[in-house]
Amino acid sequence: MTNIILETKNLTKSYPLNGVEVQALRGVNLGIESGEFVAIVGPSGCGKSTLLSIMGGLMFPTSGQIFLEGEDLNAHKEREKAQLRRDHIGYVFQSFNLLADLTAAENVEFPMVLANMPESERRSWVQELLKRVGLSDKADHLPDELSGGQKQRVAIARALANRPDIILADEPTGNLDSATAAEIIDLLIGLNRKDSVTLVMVTHSPDDAASAHRSIHLRDGQIEN
Repeated sequence: MTNIILETKNLTKSYPLNGVEVQALRGVNLGIESGEFVAIVGPSGCGKSTLLSIMGGLMFPTSGQIFLEGEDLNAHKEREKAQLRRDHIGYVFQSFNLLADLTAAENVEFPMVLANMPESERRSWVQELLKRVGLSDKADHLPDELSGGQKQRVAIARALANRPDIILADEPTGNLDSATAAEIIDLLIGLNRKDSVTLVMVTHSPDDAASAHRSIHLRDGQIEN
């Protein structure tokens, strides 16, 4: 019996662009099992990042449903939906999205503060996460003092801050050189295999996609069979 952690049903997304209605997604149906590593691939403009944003509750679909651990995400009020996102989903972005005025440790700690985690628990968990991503010696460094790969490692540690069930990664190696990209993919693979974190990754890279259990191919807003 499968254990579906994230599911979409008949997702569509359209928006106006220069007076024309653009169909970014056209009836996308998919299910992600707990513990899976799934790559979402396809040409630029096919709807990959839009799909990931909707799956994570960061964007509303035009129609359709998103179920997170059986909960209809968009049936909830925004405050409740934000709590579901915070408790169950970690995000990793191509541009890192670190807070420039906070140290690496403070960036990792920030989601814990929002979740009202006790300070003593926060500090020990931050240290553990930075150790896990190989940055124990960079805890007090600001983002501008870190390399691209180090920034992404901080972002991954931050994504794990509230012990999510699933990580959504949007082109996590897109701004990195090939050697650093390989290190980040190895880190994500380790989280998936050793910690059973479900991982959904949008990528242009065939090498990155090959690391996943399976790939979902999008074209023109639809899943290719």
